[in-house]
Amino acid sequence: MGKNLQRLTTDYDWLLKRYSMEKNFIQKRNSTGVTTFPVIQDAWLFDKNIEIVDCPGSEYKLPGIVANNFNELFKSFSSAKIYNSINIRVDDWYMSGDSNTFTITTGRTNYYKSLVTNRAIDYALAEGISIRELLECGPFVHSLKTSSLSNHLGFNGFVESADGKIALIFRKKGMSIGEETYSNSVTASLKIKYALNKSYLFTKDGLMNAIIEEINDELGIPFKTLIKKNNEPIQLIAAYRDVLEGGKPQLLFYAKTEMTSEQITYTFNSKNTKINCNEKPLDATDSMITDGNFIYWIALEDLLSCDVFPNKFVHDDKDFTMLPSAAACIVMLQEFKNKR
Repeated sequence: MGKNLQRLTTDYDWLLKRYSMEKNFIQKRNSTGVTTFPVIQDAWLFDKNIEIVDCPGSEYKLPGIVANNFNELFKSFSSAKIYNSINIRVDDWYMSGDSNTFTITTGRTNYYKSLVTNRAIDYALAEGISIRELLECGPFVHSLKTSSLSNHLGFNGFVESADGKIALIFRKKGMSIGEETYSNSVTASLKIKYALNKSYLFTKDGLMNAIIEEINDELGIPFKTLIKKNNEPIQLIAAYRDVLEGGKPQLLFYAKTEMTSEQITYTFNSKNTKINCNEKPLDATDSMITDGNFIYWIALEDLLSCDVFPNKFVHDDKDFTMLPSAAACIVMLQEFKNKR
């Protein structure tokens, strides 16, 4: 039998068994019973203060076993449209003080390092051994402070239109993860060109700006149309870790716009047709314009009541394929709306 060349496992039940000592897996009561997701919720953030302690000199170094097999791991992404960039690495995060402050300590990594660790964690190396077997074997996921993976900061989020609908995105073929599956309104790594201040430090203002700019980049929704709540256009909902990617840290957000679903669809489609054969992208990050092929609109009330599983959500008796992280975000949104 040949080596398993799959970068990420699709056996989500196996993941749950592998990390059997984890206590904070996200769960949902569906019409068929209780479902558990290979996603760990670390904190609710909607009623918390956020503090960022940034150490730009803290640079992630690949473990020797990964560095020695870098070329083989990297070649597994040969069909994906990727480019390298500096990323924010989460060195640790935790509740602190009076338990009303969530502290994020950050350093630096780069996207290629995340590809060969978090995003190729199940790819079989010599003798069939994977990075997961070597560095994140269970029965619990290492804390961010002790993790050997790249762990660049990413975020998922939901954007509600003026007519009460949520944008879900069908991701393009050629993405490094989640290609040809449905995802949340925005799914992205945090881009430092939006997140660093003039001193090249990552701050909470930078975090919010990066999310706002990504909403514009991906959906064509400008900042001026975002509706503020408590003087903030972005609500951070939760901090969680994606076990499929070895415990990669993610943030979940929610936003609402004055634009209708029809207006957003028009701007989204316009961005997707921006580059024709006679035009060149402004830079490498602009080459795909958006991550999605099309928007699937679902009424917020329908999304809040639908069944959700690690590999899909169900709406109008149809299955919509998702990765566990995107599916778990729907569950967290449902809980968030119930709590509010």
